[in-house]
Formats: sequence, structure tokens, C-alpha cells
Amino acid sequence: MKKVLIFSKIPIAPAFGGNRQRILTFVNELVNLSFDVHFALIPSRQMRDADLDAHREIVGKSNLWIIARGAIGNMRFNLKALTRRALSRLKKSSKSNNVDYLFDRSITGECRRIINIVKPDVIIVEYVHFSSIFELVGPGTIKVLDTHDSFANEFEVNAEAIGLRRADLVIAIQDKEKELFNSMLKDSNTSTKVSVISHIIGQKRPIDLSSCTGATFLGSNFEANNDSLAALISNVMPLVLQQRPNFILNIIGAVGDSVPDYPFVIKHGRVDMISSALKQAPVLANYITKGTGIKIKLLDAMAMGVPCVSTRLGAEGVKSEFAGGVIVADSNQQFADELISLFDHQDRREQIGKAGYDAAAQWDAVQRRSLKRAMGII
Repeated sequence: MKKVLIFSKIPIAPAFGGNRQRILTFVNELVNLSFDVHFALIPSRQMRDADLDAHREIVGKSNLWIIARGAIGNMRFNLKALTRRALSRLKKSSKSNNVDYLFDRSITGECRRIINIVKPDVIIVEYVHFSSIFELVGPGTIKVLDTHDSFANEFEVNAEAIGLRRADLVIAIQDKEKELFNSMLKDSNTSTKVSVISHIIGQKRPIDLSSCTGATFLGSNFEANNDSLAALISNVMPLVLQQRPNFILNIIGAVGDSVPDYPFVIKHGRVDMISSALKQAPVLANYITKGTGIKIKLLDAMAMGVPCVSTRLGAEGVKSEFAGGVIVADSNQQFADELISLFDHQDRREQIGKAGYDAAAQWDAVQRRSLKRAMGII
């Protein structure tokens, strides 16, 4: 059985947020493919709510590695972070020329120790910011970088390219990123390959669409989601409420903390079962105005048979052959009209939801073939 060692600052339990869900499904797919998966958690703020027992259930008690900083290491890392933030405010450009600025060098020894104990056949690093871990790996180990996104808005091009070149295989989440990564690598003497393996959704039970109180916005609490939700409330909801005063906007996830209370809004907060909360308003309002990458919330809704109304940005990366179940609206009025239509008509919810459910199954089949090919199985 081949060993895979994954280094991640992002916990996979509880799986709140799209990046957690992506890594969790990635781990589960590798386990299902009979890899011996080890998971090393890099210290980060995300560790505060990590369920370590759930992690052990997923990968096995002896396969979970918790990397910790000492007190002095914590002080140094926090001081560097504060200095970096202060300097970024003074600079005209916010882009960094150091791809490793988030990696704490004080944990290098612990990372090396884990690698030497596990002796992995494949090492996977989540996010380019931590790609310097590949420099600790000896010959014969395949190095895979799971990028999640392009960080062209964060790094100078040459800086991100340094991180990409450290890997044998770079995983892009969509074709757009693959093209960008290849352009970064084309002038360098490297054997690094780039493959697209997007989010693998996994089979889900279809949601009952027979009743509907309105629509649902889903997301964790970060800038792109916060701005998108605020724009949905300002730009679309007045148009909806003008025609359907009883229409309710359900908000699932911590993104609800970013907006005031409104009489037409129900905030569910973080939930253990998204499907249970979605059942109240089984129409996804994917009003995305900011951000990059595949919108995992869109794919998950499709996999539950939930019809989706999306901005064009929100559907970016989902090719037309997989876009069944997604209505792309190019104006606020069209977005509002589509929400109202799905709110009013159960038969239309079911028709579009079924198309999305079938498309999600086809999507997963393609991503699983890509994963098997990348891991050398086919």
C-alpha cells in the first residue's frame, strides 16, 4: 500500500468552508483508492475549532500528526505577522515577492521528522504558501501541490512560480488556473506538470423540493462572501420583495455574521447538516460578485438536486456540459425574476434540480478519472 502524506494548515473536521470540504473529499477519495493516508496539521488560527478526534476517525489514530510551535516560535511568528501587516499598509503594492511568507521556519525540523518517520511515496502540500516543505523531501518521493486557486493578486508572478516549480505535479482547480500556471512555468527549465482536478462532490441524497420559503445564500465569513451577500441584499432583495413580500432569504454559515438583521432574513449560522437547512428554501442564490476559483457551494447544491441561480462569476469554471441546474443571470432584475419563478413553481424547481443532480454525477466521474490518472493508477 502506497503512503501519502498531506501537509495542511486547514483542518478537515468540522468541514465548514469550501476549502475544508475540498481537502476532506480529497482525503476520502485517496483512502477509497487504497492509499495509506497520513495527515499533518500545520499550526494556524483555523486549528482553534478543529475536531481532532474526527480527524483520527478519518485517517486513523496513528496517521494524524499535529505540528506545534514552542512559545518562542509563537512569539517570533506573531511578531513577523504584525510587522508584515504594518509594512503592507505603507507599500503602494500589496503583492508579495516571497511565496513563503506564511510558512513558519521554526516548524521545519518537525516537518522533516514526520517525513522521515512516514517515508511517503507521495507528499501533498495544500496551498503554494507552504511549498517550501517540498525542499525537505528526498529523491523518489512524488511532490504534489494542491493549489486551490491562483494567488496572482497576492504574489508577484515570479514568486508564485517559485512555489509551483518545487512540485512534480501542480493541481489546478479549473482550466483557467491551469493555463495561468503553465504560463508561469513556460520560461523555466522545469519538469513540473499541471493537471486539473476540481472539487469532487461525492454522492448526496436529493433534497425534497416540495416546499420553499425563499432562497438560500451559503458561505463562510470572509471578504468575498461578505461583499457578495451584502450586494445580494442591496441589489436583488428589494426587487424580489416588491413582488413577493413573504420571500425569505436564508443564510447558512458564518457569513451571516457580516450583515445586519433584516425582517426578511433568517440566519442559521454554522450547521452540521447543510441539507437540513437548505430544505427550508431549496433554491441557491449564488450571487457572487467577488473572488476566484470554483464555487464549491454551487457544486454541492447541484449534488443535492437544488436549483441554482448564479451570477456569471459565481458559475465560473463550470463548463456548459456540467451546468445543468444552474441559471446564470446577467442583471439584478433577471436574478430576482429567476428567484421568484423558482419560489413560485415546484415543477420548475424539480426540473432544474434534477438536471443539476445528473450534471454533478457526470462532473464527479471526470474529476475521479483525473485524480486516478494523476496518482498513477490509470
